[in-house]
Amino acid sequence: MKKVFILVLPILLLTACDDKEIPAPHPEMQYTELNNVAVKFGQHKILDLDGDNSQDLLFSTTLVGDPIARVDKRRYYVNGAFDAFSLVNAQEETPPLHNGDVITISNPAGFSWYNASSLVLAEKIIEETGPDHWEGNWKNADHKFFPVQLRKNQFRYNGWVEISFKMETEEMILHRAAIAKEPWKDVTAGQ
Repeated sequence: MKKVFILVLPILLLTACDDKEIPAPHPEMQYTELNNVAVKFGQHKILDLDGDNSQDLLFSTTLVGDPIARVDKRRYYVNGAFDAFSLVNAQEETPPLHNGDVITISNPAGFSWYNASSLVLAEKIIEETGPDHWEGNWKNADHKFFPVQLRKNQFRYNGWVEISFKMETEEMILHRAAIAKEPWKDVTAGQ
């Protein structure tokens, strides 16, 4: 009887595990502390996410004048290098992710990974005839996560940059960044 029990117990344990989905292990990450650096209008910040002495992302600003509409636009950008990919939708926007959101290696619904992109995160519209206002899906970001993917030797590595935006002081705040050390792995924003 004892021998039967010893044989049956492992079988029961294995079949019990089949009903539950075991989460994939989170890959080891390389973190970069950005020390809450502020990118104010007229300034920029270059990031090397994986420490290989190449420029991966450029956070910058620019002034765009539109004399026909009689407005000026103070734009806050993120620009990716040739081997840096950003999630972009049909409106050329990237989503501000929440802590714990999964950043997939594949294209999520409504978005595609594009390299060498230049994306407006937020912009201040200064009108000649009306009040100034802000546009862009990052204008109220408070510790949100910019998804990024790097390509090295035809491998893809997922990561993120933690960003806040302060409309009252007109600045992007870069908190920290991380990139996976293992290729082709989904990662979790903030982890």
